[in-house]
Amino acid sequence: MSTELLLKADSRLNFSVNTQIKEQLKWLIGLGRIIPGDMLPSANQMADLLGLNRNTVNLVYTQLRDEGLLSMHKGRGTQVLDNAKVDELRKSRETMQQLAMKTIEQADAQRIPLADIFIAGLAYVLLNDADVSERMRIAFIECKEHDHLFYRKEIERITHAEVTTVFLEDLASTESSITDALEQSDVIITTLNHADEVKKLFSPYKKIIHVIGATIEMPLLLEISKLKSGSKVSFVCLGKAGGQWMARNIHDAGITQIESQAIGIDHRDQLLKTIEYSDKVYASAAVFKELKSLAPDKVEMYPMVLEKSSENILTEISEKE
Repeated sequence: MSTELLLKADSRLNFSVNTQIKEQLKWLIGLGRIIPGDMLPSANQMADLLGLNRNTVNLVYTQLRDEGLLSMHKGRGTQVLDNAKVDELRKSRETMQQLAMKTIEQADAQRIPLADIFIAGLAYVLLNDADVSERMRIAFIECKEHDHLFYRKEIERITHAEVTTVFLEDLASTESSITDALEQSDVIITTLNHADEVKKLFSPYKKIIHVIGATIEMPLLLEISKLKSGSKVSFVCLGKAGGQWMARNIHDAGITQIESQAIGIDHRDQLLKTIEYSDKVYASAAVFKELKSLAPDKVEMYPMVLEKSSENILTEISEKE
């Protein structure tokens, strides 16, 4: 990375710590102080640097990844992307920087503390912008191995809410992660894969947990059903559990003539061997682009869709809130 990170976390501010860190990183990326290709410190390193919990940093990195600004790969670290999202951020932050500098100059001239003017500015926005003040906040809880990006996008599409992905692995590690999720959300949603675990974790708080599920499109089932008996087919997701879910859907549909194998993209060496071994590889949307570049003739998309009942649940949530 080209510059040293000089981030701050101030518990006195009325913003969550993860929001403070996330927005500072966006400023640094937007102003070009952190450039595409730069590697960010690991979650452990950043947490030690700021005196924070590692789960807080993981949440920040995940949110920035979901916003299209970072890539996160086990064993390879967290990297700033070079794409249209980063370009858009840089353009918007350049304009904001100019406005901010003018505001700072005027506030300084009138001896108005900067913290006061910007917090008052937030109050002004909340009082005068109904969209901001009324926007629903959803905590979506899923494990790191399933295609949580698919679910998040579908939740955002149907509810138009502010959605934060919270990983089940982080929730299970500390009780503070659970209270953070409760404080920063109006609604909690999880998937059928982990409904029992999530309900158990939140049972002391008497919080309603909304459960959604996904299935696969019929054309894929027809395509796989036509494969020759004994065909070696691999199903790849972010982790092995996600791949197993994909393979199980095929088996539950009565397609048993293939030899199926499940694997996560996080096991790189084994993944390459699996691709070579396979006649066909089906990849979830989260990993499709990367796998397609490795084996364009073998890799196909595994198209997931929300179950109709899940769409109805999300629609009801958006209407109630």
